[in-house]
Amino acid sequence: KLFAAVALVTLSAAISSPVSAQENGNKDENGKVVRGPYLTNKFVDNTFVGVAGGINVPFQGNHKAAVTPALDVYVGKWFTPTIGARIGYAGVTGAIWSTESAVLGSELNAVMNMYKHRYGLAYVHGDVLWNISNAIAGYKETRLWNFIPYAHAGCLLTYNRGAGSAKFCDNEFALGFGLLNNVRVHERVNVTLDIRSLF
Repeated sequence: KLFAAVALVTLSAAISSPVSAQENGNKDENGKVVRGPYLTNKFVDNTFVGVAGGINVPFQGNHKAAVTPALDVYVGKWFTPTIGARIGYAGVTGAIWSTESAVLGSELNAVMNMYKHRYGLAYVHGDVLWNISNAIAGYKETRLWNFIPYAHAGCLLTYNRGAGSAKFCDNEFALGFGLLNNVRVHERVNVTLDIRSLF
């Protein structure tokens, strides 16, 4: 519910914000918003790299989620102003609280009267990006905020990180969707807020 609320607020702001910011820079001589055709250059043009830190919050059955650190590293390319792709790594750790001991952890927390199951997490993924700001309001290089929904899929590796626990390792196919917000701070630097779901 929280993810849906954040997505709805972000979507509403993204749709209204770019439209009001189109005073100049992406209109033709008749004042119409320019949406193409676009010039495509060499393969290395319109590429980007990113490194980010954040949190993982797993939801698993009746277990209680535990917040753990996350790392995101990626490289990507915009093929047009609206369509792009990226590949990357996301993960580091995940954890849940459970009333039962398991292969991921058997240390009882006396205060919570629960077991903390902590595990390593590595997700190698590919994303398809859609810049909805450029799709609705036309390409504008100096736009402050770009709102970019995306779909992703890849290989998810989980492995044991709990002290004294039996060795555990599992590979799964994973997929999901996300909302990437790019805020322009310089010609070559963006600050991003990336909210991703993973199934």
